[in-house]
Amino acid sequence: MSTTLASPAALIGTTSRPAPLPLGRAAPSRPDPADRLSVSVTAPSDAVTLCALAGEVDFYTADLFRSRLIGSLNTAAPLVVIDLSQVTFFGVAGLHVLIEARTWAGHTDRHVRLVTGPRCVDRLLEVAGEVADFDTADNLADAVLDAA
Repeated sequence: MSTTLASPAALIGTTSRPAPLPLGRAAPSRPDPADRLSVSVTAPSDAVTLCALAGEVDFYTADLFRSRLIGSLNTAAPLVVIDLSQVTFFGVAGLHVLIEARTWAGHTDRHVRLVTGPRCVDRLLEVAGEVADFDTADNLADAVLDAA
C-alpha cells in the first residue's frame, strides 16, 4: 500500500506566491539593534564593572548586548553588575547572554549580580527557575554596596 502526501499548496488551498518587489526596491530592512537597545559598560570603581541596559533585549538585540558585555569581561572588576532596571522587554535570547556571562565569570573568579525590577525581567527569571538562579538586587545602590 502506498501513501501519497499532499503538497503544502494543496493543504492550504492555494498555489499563489507573494508578488515580487518592483525592480529597484529593496526588501525592508530590520531595525538597527542600537535603535532598540542601549548598552553602556563603565567601571565606577576598581571593584565594580557596570553594564547598564535600556530598551528591548530580544533576538535582534541580543548580539549587541553579548558583544558589549562579553567584550568587556576580559578587563572586568571582581563584581560585574548588570543593570536591567530600564529594560522594557526581556526575551530568552537575553537570558542566554546572562547565562554565558555568568559561566564566563565563574571561570575567572568574578561574580555577576543583576539589578532587576521590570516585570518582564523578573518573570523570565522566575519561569527559568534554577537555570536563571542569579544573585539579584532591587536597585543599583544595593547591588554595589558590598563591593567597596
